Amino acid sequence: MGENDTERNLLRSLINASEKAANIARICRSNEQLLSLLVQEKSGTEANARFEHDFKTLADVLIQETIKHDVGNLFPELLESICGEESPNFTNTLGESVTISVGETLTNTIQCLSTVLNGNEEAAEALANEVHRDIFFEDERLGDIPALPNDLAYEELGIWIDPIDATAEYISGDSMFTNFPGITSTGLDCVTVLIGVYNRLTGIPIIGVISQPFQQKIIDNEYRSLVFWGVALPDLQVNNCKFDARIRNPLGIFSSSENPDVLQCFLNLGYEIAFSAGAGHKALKVITNEVEIYTLSKAGTFRWDTCAPQAILRSIGGDIYNYSESVKQQKPIALSYSPANDNEENWKCNKGGLIAIRDSNNIEQFIVALANV
Repeated sequence: MGENDTERNLLRSLINASEKAANIARICRSNEQLLSLLVQEKSGTEANARFEHDFKTLADVLIQETIKHDVGNLFPELLESICGEESPNFTNTLGESVTISVGETLTNTIQCLSTVLNGNEEAAEALANEVHRDIFFEDERLGDIPALPNDLAYEELGIWIDPIDATAEYISGDSMFTNFPGITSTGLDCVTVLIGVYNRLTGIPIIGVISQPFQQKIIDNEYRSLVFWGVALPDLQVNNCKFDARIRNPLGIFSSSENPDVLQCFLNLGYEIAFSAGAGHKALKVITNEVEIYTLSKAGTFRWDTCAPQAILRSIGGDIYNYSESVKQQKPIALSYSPANDNEENWKCNKGGLIAIRDSNNIEQFIVALANV
């Protein structure tokens, strides 16, 4: 299938956008001096209350606006419904406030980025060239990209973007490994790009794309992406997440800030415990069948963190559930992205926590056990 044949394939467009995002992330990360210029601490309503410090980078904002630009050009009916984690407003080290945007021309984008970079036109041009470059990502691990149903109502869809999940890991770059093969607790391996599509009328996630920009190191500062995708429509359940069952003790993955009583509950169930950074990364470990379950018993993730992995999990036969409501009502209640909640304070936050699981048939046993915490 050629690029012209996929021009209006939303899944293919999101995969291409995720690879462009990965390229931008790698360019920014490859130069420590450039990275140090780009880091800006979040404040007020932008900051994640779970962390003492939260950061955004030019890479975050530029990736988000690039995805909006590229997908919006191909799907103009979606443009007003593409939302991301970051504010497009950025302040450079000279104190100048700039609204990051992708210009109509390469020159327009260079001018915008040059202002953010204190007049560093060489760096601005390198980033702008990547923003405006045509990308058609090919990787045998993608599998066959399906055609989407002709009757898919794009005007009813919304998109949540997390341009760089695990920003602190992206900035530090330091890696630490757990006692479990393949499970990294911190570092670039925890960094993901998350793009999730949901139906705005039903609140149900239907398409997810997750990219790991730093999954495979080729040589110093050169990496190859690994991209996972899933489609969870009533008549189309397909993904590239086929993994053989692993013979091992049951394993759950958690945030290091998780309630000790919740951890003890899983230990009592015979589970081993792994800790790792990045909500997207932890959910991905469920998708790849490296862990059975990812639980967060408190607020701390947002719609942009969960929309993409939830869509992929639904395509496999799993889901992401609202922890508090499911335990309280003793029945599975999936996270919803319905606009009916938009008037609530902090509506972007998954305030009830989450339970991510690969096989929804197993959810009730966890709900019962967690009721005693």
